[in-house]
Amino acid sequence: MDETWARSLRPVREPRKKAALTMRVARIVRMQVLVSVCWCAGLAAQAATSTDPAAWRADLRILAEEVPKRHPAPFLNISRAQWDSAVSAIDRRLPTLSRNQSLVELYRLIAFLGDAHTNLQPEPSLGLRYYPLELYSFEDGLFVRRADSAHAGLVGTKVLRIGRASADEAVTAAASIIPHENEWWVRAWAPFWLMSPEMLDGLGLVADAERLPLVVERNGRVDTVVVAPAGRFRQEHAPAPIDLSRWPSMRGSVTPLWERHSGEAFWWVYLPESRTLYVSLRAVVPAPRSATNRAQWDEIFALADTAALERLVIDIRENTGGNGDLNRYPVQQILRRPALDRRDRLFVIIGRRTFSAAQQFTNLLEAWTQATFVGEPTGQRTSQYGDHRPLALPSHLLTVNISSVFHQAPSAFDRRAFVPPAIYAPLTSFDYRRGVDPALAAILATNSGPSVAELVEQAIVAGDTARAELALREAQGAVANRFRSLEAEVNALGYRLLGAGAIDRAIAVFRVNTRVYPKSANTFDSLGEALLTAGRREESIASYRHALEIDPAFPPSVQALERLGVR
Repeated sequence: MDETWARSLRPVREPRKKAALTMRVARIVRMQVLVSVCWCAGLAAQAATSTDPAAWRADLRILAEEVPKRHPAPFLNISRAQWDSAVSAIDRRLPTLSRNQSLVELYRLIAFLGDAHTNLQPEPSLGLRYYPLELYSFEDGLFVRRADSAHAGLVGTKVLRIGRASADEAVTAAASIIPHENEWWVRAWAPFWLMSPEMLDGLGLVADAERLPLVVERNGRVDTVVVAPAGRFRQEHAPAPIDLSRWPSMRGSVTPLWERHSGEAFWWVYLPESRTLYVSLRAVVPAPRSATNRAQWDEIFALADTAALERLVIDIRENTGGNGDLNRYPVQQILRRPALDRRDRLFVIIGRRTFSAAQQFTNLLEAWTQATFVGEPTGQRTSQYGDHRPLALPSHLLTVNISSVFHQAPSAFDRRAFVPPAIYAPLTSFDYRRGVDPALAAILATNSGPSVAELVEQAIVAGDTARAELALREAQGAVANRFRSLEAEVNALGYRLLGAGAIDRAIAVFRVNTRVYPKSANTFDSLGEALLTAGRREESIASYRHALEIDPAFPPSVQALERLGVR
């Protein structure tokens, strides 16, 4: 109550008169609040269902003008002409579009920038709804991971079709509305948006959003089911857009470490059987009631110093960001412990949801430590724009978050779309059902046998180049090595042998590498260098020339032939 109302009450001295006046004032205030709420709700409902092209054009105009002004590099991935052309195309089509189609067009426009941090955020009042299923993109396909109790029978089924599209076609369509920098971020978020009726309708994937036909398969049996929307996304301040806590899951009774304590951003546990310290870091955020998280890391490293660890595992596969300034301290502490900073002892689990500050943490660990990365590729580029700032689009209860800061990777020449894992450990539906974590399982098995380079060297020492080639080909075809540069590892072995004076063995190693990687200019260049060291000039020249047939501008081979006086 403001001062005017307070002053008007002071002269009233009789209790009954004062009470009566207070009640009248309260009724007036309640009535004013109720009218205001109803008026705002009416505006929200009107905006949420608006098909007025003028209103959509107003929001489009804000996007078209303000995003280029506020983003530090809006046209890094597209040209200004492409942006203007896309805006004009949407503007021309708006009078013919439905509300959901117009919404999707704005999402597509922002996704067109190719900046995962610059995105559209719907307000709860927009009224976006969800189907009562949670999908997940496993290595073996798109599955119903969770569902509400009414649809529990669908849990664990493989989704073959969503409305008018196959599962793969639906994911491709969803990618057009997801701001992303690589396919892994799409795999993280496409299943979410494919369960939004409004988005499916706007994308043209369903004829009637109130009745979504799904084709699912279980144990070879294919069925078609129809699913209706179940409710609206929750308020923005809620922990998640949908409360899945009571939904049945396809996972059995065993809960893997990466899914435990889901409400905690930072926790750890010591596994005495394997002498492994497992650290779950779901967000780069300060400790509760603190401005830093050093206290937690200090506890972790104190335990690492006293427990005679076999391995330290830092799990950031579900870490979508936070405060990147907090990343330096744990990296510094690792570097102070050479006994811990080893490829066979320090492991980092990364994945499709490793993003923003977690991507920056990954960059630092890759650049400065000996960490072995396990899991899936990260969800973002190594160099990225972030720290987005919100801008409201008032006509349709949308907020566009616009990046404001550039975060450079440790190397200015690093333009990779993601950091790849040295050990690829994808999650299959079979593993998930059993509660198996393939990433942690791969880590615990890393010391169980010789490396690829060791197998190749053993075969070369024995004079068996065929066995060496077979070992390299088998390793190349292994799922775990999908993103691993075995060519570089074997090349390094060849140079190690060459430096040790074992020239013939080095040549044998390089020849094996050229046979397994015949389209690599570098393998033939390395073979040429080894042959030249052995005094086999003509063979060396032939190898350098072969490298240039693969890549006519390959600098080392060009320079080597110039030194040899060969055109």
